[in-house]
Amino acid sequence: MSAQPVPTATRRAIIEESDGTAYRTLWRAHTVALSTGGEAHGDFAAHSIAMSPAKVEPGALYFARGEVDAVAALARGAVGVVTTRPVRGPHILVADIDEALARLARAARSRARATIVAHAGMAGTPVGRSIFTALNMASRGLALKANMADGLDAALSGLAADRSHAVFNIDECASIERLRPHIFVGGRELSRAEGMRAGAALQSGGAAVLPADHPDFACWRAAALDAGAQVFGYGRKASADICLLDAVGGFDGGWLVTAEIMGQRMCFSLGQHFGDACASLAVFGAMRAAGASMGCAALVLQSAGSTDRALPGTVAV
Repeated sequence: MSAQPVPTATRRAIIEESDGTAYRTLWRAHTVALSTGGEAHGDFAAHSIAMSPAKVEPGALYFARGEVDAVAALARGAVGVVTTRPVRGPHILVADIDEALARLARAARSRARATIVAHAGMAGTPVGRSIFTALNMASRGLALKANMADGLDAALSGLAADRSHAVFNIDECASIERLRPHIFVGGRELSRAEGMRAGAALQSGGAAVLPADHPDFACWRAAALDAGAQVFGYGRKASADICLLDAVGGFDGGWLVTAEIMGQRMCFSLGQHFGDACASLAVFGAMRAAGASMGCAALVLQSAGSTDRALPGTVAV
């Protein structure tokens, strides 16, 4: 019997799945009902979370603040809504919207297999974006950059179980304890209180990557150690685990940076708009703590903000 051609729809689905672009079910109706303590009316398979009608995309699960709100979201393509009032369409009936969202966030965090990376105090630098890009490259597209626009609970609820890494910007986040990060990366703009709260929230066996030159490094380090986490200091101090040795300006506005990373001397190029050469060391610290490719970090830093020809890549010194 001759082989039959693969149908076009099947071929497209295979390609999308291999590229990581296919829709994957984030929440089923019965799972949302169990997680929130609500009552399911109808079935759905949601691919994302939305908190306002304007942000609803086809396939979203919407948290409604009223009946009109819910109807508008369903009209825009939401497959289901979480609501305190019955509506026409698939929905989860709950007593309180905020409590339901918090409970769904806790369920998402409990089922997640991802290494959770939190960062704060990085204002003015692309450190957080670079960490996500490097982890996404190392995991071949399985990392998530959490959208914190609607708060931590909404961001956590959008975390799929199959992600390998998830990066959260926790600047001014009041509930980091719910996140329970495996890795925390702090910058020089971090306040003493924020750094101590973040260190205390780390999971035992996790890691904190902190600026060793900062006046509050000692108290941040103590908080992380008390939580059972490792601490990696980065900066210009000779005692830093990731130490900046030299930074030479390049012909295109970038930098050629020499650093000693956990006893290994490395030279890497830094894109012209990255900013602080010292802050770039935090990216290597995050990758080392996550057990991810340091080469991916070097490639991302080389192209950070650069529009012209890049300096050569990482070489051993």
